[in-house]
Amino acid sequence: MRSLQILLVVSVGVILVSSVPLEQGKRLIKTSEEEPAKWMTDDEIWSLIEKHQNFIDITDHQDMPVAKPEDVDIKAIPTTLRYQTAVRTVLNSINADRIEAFVTQFSSYHNRYYTSATGLESQKWLLAQVQESIRGYAGQASVREVTHTWAQSSIVARIEGADPTLASEVIILGGHQDSVNIWSSAMAAPGADDNASGSVVVLESLRAIVNSGFIPKRSIEFQWYAAEEVGLRGSAAIAQEYSRQGVNVVGMFNFDVPGYQASGVTDIGIYTDNVNSALTQFLRILTTEYLEFGQRDRTCGYGCSDHVSFGNYNFPSAMAAEHTLHPQMHTAQDNLAGVSFTQVREFVKLAIGAIVEFGEPSN
Repeated sequence: MRSLQILLVVSVGVILVSSVPLEQGKRLIKTSEEEPAKWMTDDEIWSLIEKHQNFIDITDHQDMPVAKPEDVDIKAIPTTLRYQTAVRTVLNSINADRIEAFVTQFSSYHNRYYTSATGLESQKWLLAQVQESIRGYAGQASVREVTHTWAQSSIVARIEGADPTLASEVIILGGHQDSVNIWSSAMAAPGADDNASGSVVVLESLRAIVNSGFIPKRSIEFQWYAAEEVGLRGSAAIAQEYSRQGVNVVGMFNFDVPGYQASGVTDIGIYTDNVNSALTQFLRILTTEYLEFGQRDRTCGYGCSDHVSFGNYNFPSAMAAEHTLHPQMHTAQDNLAGVSFTQVREFVKLAIGAIVEFGEPSN
């Protein structure tokens, strides 16, 4: 056993230096802004999952910068809407049957746990869907797998911006692909709401962009993350890569659990903690203009989803999700019956509005 000096960031912006043991087989886990990170065994991490405790695995991110709102570049974020005609043209390409077919298939796997055989199988099926979706696109598009140290890869589809000046600015739509059952990694976890519904929001937005022939000025990436349920590991790896490479991410929109609609609720949740306030306000403007549903501000706590990974690397990020969380989340009962496809389509409209208004039509 040896010690490693690690910089830990707390919410008031003070940096604490803590000497923690570097232990073989353990992961460095952070459960709040205030508490120092701790090395944990798999059993200890699983106890957090069983308790629905949010956490971030920072084992591979000990050089993570101090996240400061003043360091986030928000100059590109729109404050008004200008491309309503272009947005509504793309909205016409949304296919409701295609959305339902995707969630039906994606939730049919025994589970999509990041180290399981079906977690890998489901990821390869998703990859094939993404690759098929960009065929025939009028602009320039590509798909890549982001491999990790575990079985399941993350997936990134990219549409290149057509404007020579703005193409280096990247807008991201993201959602995690994995699922988990709190009782065991071997048990069934259909994850229809968490997060087949978010995965299809990202995919259907890509398909609608391709089918409509929309070509943006800025570049747009569509991302599906592995290993979100065990500490945001897939998205953190990509955010770290982009930070090190100097990728100019001007906005990251995360879609996690948009599928469950509580009885009598016709509002979506606009999440206000661990997000960029300017990008969040942009989501509110988009919701008012393009959605039939209303909106309510919500919070989800420390490390609740993949937008946090990008915020931790000083990229502007925001999240929209269901207003009321699925009561059977992380169980075998998170199945197709609990998904409102009417609500999922509302989130697809929000995602399309975000990338068209932000991406800007090139013609």
